[in-house]
Amino acid sequence: MKAIYKGKEVDVWQVGRNSFQPNWVKHAFSHGGLCWIGSDKVKIYWPAINPSKKGIIRTILNGISASFVGISGGGVAVYDIGFEGDVIDFTNSKVVTAEKFAKKYRVVSEE
Repeated sequence: MKAIYKGKEVDVWQVGRNSFQPNWVKHAFSHGGLCWIGSDKVKIYWPAINPSKKGIIRTILNGISASFVGISGGGVAVYDIGFEGDVIDFTNSKVVTAEKFAKKYRVVSEE
């Protein structure tokens, strides 16, 4: 879906097994960037979803969404967890709760 955030158009996806998946979400699932954990959570591996963000270490605490930083073999991997109903902002590489999305974003296209 497309939305406006801080005056700029962004690509977003609301986490849900039955929600519409844009091409970047389908690609992320097929290449290991997104992976379902249980029935209501997705693990997000940012370097696989958005290679231009590779190497950035971030910690996000957005409501109930959390980030995990793992270091192994000298490399750094950034993982986020998105819960059903949360929104993944692909353009800005972050996860926001549905409540924050409703307050700070404006949907312009459902696809």
